[in-house]
Amino acid sequence: MNPYQVVLIDDEPLALDVLKHYLSSFDRFEIAQSFTDALAAFKYLQTNRVDLVFCDIAMPELSGTELIKALGKELSFVMVTSYSQYAIECFELNVADYLLKPIPFERFSKTLQRFEAQQHPTGKPDVSEAVFVKDGEDFIKIYLDDIDYFQGMKDYVKIVVGKQHQLALKTLKAIEEELEPKGFIRIHKSYIIPLRKINHYNGKDVIVNDQVIPVGASYRQRLKHYLDSLRF
Repeated sequence: MNPYQVVLIDDEPLALDVLKHYLSSFDRFEIAQSFTDALAAFKYLQTNRVDLVFCDIAMPELSGTELIKALGKELSFVMVTSYSQYAIECFELNVADYLLKPIPFERFSKTLQRFEAQQHPTGKPDVSEAVFVKDGEDFIKIYLDDIDYFQGMKDYVKIVVGKQHQLALKTLKAIEEELEPKGFIRIHKSYIIPLRKINHYNGKDVIVNDQVIPVGASYRQRLKHYLDSLRF
């Protein structure tokens, strides 16, 4: 099977070097082209077969999100950026993943694994759409679609599903980085919620499955931006 053709776009040459170095460890992926000029990348993507694109967001002349919109065709994009505030917009554009710089190699590797799994479905449930929580000697699978919210509790995170919950030894920051591309958003220093389950927002609180959850002042603008984009 021919290797996947990958295009890299970033106006910072050092950032491109990191991606090239990471990709050199994966034989199934081949760098077709790399660009520091987003306009040149746009022209290339219009006329060439590409399987996967790693793209910066904040670039001169043409941003990563503007590039996706201008292409007018579906491509698998992984957004690579130093800023978390673009996550909602990228989620709406159906990007394959959203990576925050500096990118840990392990996180980069997971992105490629997920991409390959999507290209060759096995008919088995996609474990990336679920989390496994250790409970004593057992592991309990919780599907992302069932989760109402995550609540930070010192060294643990409470995963709430309806009237039930499980505790996980993980930080909210780690959950935020992993699940933002899947439609979850942090709305408070102690809460992460799925965007699709917001039933009501009054500027200070949201309601998710009849549960009132506060929205932190520093998170309100991001949430408002998302809700404004859906307003009639």
